[in-house]
Amino acid sequence: MDLDKPKSLLNSEEIDQVANHLASAKEYGDPRQVWVEDGHVFVEGHDGEIVSMAPAVAIKMGRMLGEAGAASLINNVMDESAKKPV
Repeated sequence: MDLDKPKSLLNSEEIDQVANHLASAKEYGDPRQVWVEDGHVFVEGHDGEIVSMAPAVAIKMGRMLGEAGAASLINNVMDESAKKPV
């Protein structure tokens, strides 16, 4: 399934999958703190929960999050422009 496309181009099965993902997802706010200790990267979430990961995982996750965030912003712009009358 290609969820990198605008919402207006999703079929009903993809829309259902997005709804299921949103229903089971935990919203993540701004991290409070990110630090390195003993060769691990730690991220303290807005709710105080701390996640630990290896440096390579942190780098990969950072790249993946950046790419996904950019795709989401682009899709939102495309969806909004499709709603405007011509």
